[in-house]
Amino acid sequence: MPDKNALDLSSIDPPIWRIMVDDAVYGPYTFGQLQSFAAEGRLNEASKVANGDGGAFLVARSHAELTALFQAQQSATTPVEQEEASNFFLTVQTDGDGRRAVILFLNEVGTFSELMPGSFILTSTQTIVELRAQLSTVLAERGRCVIVNARTGQLAWMGLKPDADAHAKLIWKRD
Repeated sequence: MPDKNALDLSSIDPPIWRIMVDDAVYGPYTFGQLQSFAAEGRLNEASKVANGDGGAFLVARSHAELTALFQAQQSATTPVEQEEASNFFLTVQTDGDGRRAVILFLNEVGTFSELMPGSFILTSTQTIVELRAQLSTVLAERGRCVIVNARTGQLAWMGLKPDADAHAKLIWKRD
């Protein structure tokens, strides 16, 4: 039963945004939720986003309202973070062409080794947000990945099913 005294913010920040991942549409979301997704690295400039019920899905950078999200994300990265190398663990599932593209990408951003098929360790000066954003472009809709920054304890992912996404948010804790 809804609380009669609850504050209704739907007129201030209505849930009008939808996101498409692997041909599945999620939402509607509020702008505030999109801000959280961008801060977590789950929404990037290349994500397919629609505004309104019948709006076309365009890359997020095409929506003037969303460009500030990515500018804030880039300015939040300090020069120290950009220069200091981190160790990452990545698990990637994709088709044959996608695997080749992932290996070419990892070779460009740092030093890596494939420990088992689809499992990589990487040393790179990229942040986890940058890696996830660039991998989302490399993989497009052909795969999914999970990335762990061993130095900071950050976890990022893309292409997971909604239930796995929700469980990851509940379980993963860092200091």
